[in-house]
Amino acid sequence: MADGVAGRDKCGEQRLVSLPLSRIRVIMKSSPEVSSINQEALVLTAKATELFVQYLATYSYRHGSGKEKKALTYSDLSNTAEESETFQFLAGTKSCCCGTSCVHHSQKSLR
Repeated sequence: MADGVAGRDKCGEQRLVSLPLSRIRVIMKSSPEVSSINQEALVLTAKATELFVQYLATYSYRHGSGKEKKALTYSDLSNTAEESETFQFLAGTKSCCCGTSCVHHSQKSLR
């Protein structure tokens, strides 16, 4: 396993990942092909997800209009998915946290 540390848990112990492993496990088990998940696969999937989200956010911030406002907006993320070849697989997945394709996030900053 990697030696990097992303944070600390409630007891002050060092953690390798920040995302809740229980939620990652639920998402992974939602696939009918998955019957069991070992701990190492779970941690590696969580870490890979964190790195992907970090890269997407950094890229979107640097190439988006939010840079002038020092904020990352939903619009920046959406435009990155549409315009960047690297993130083309995300194009068309503009659903937001409310479960619909909405417009209200284009006005709000994601800080």
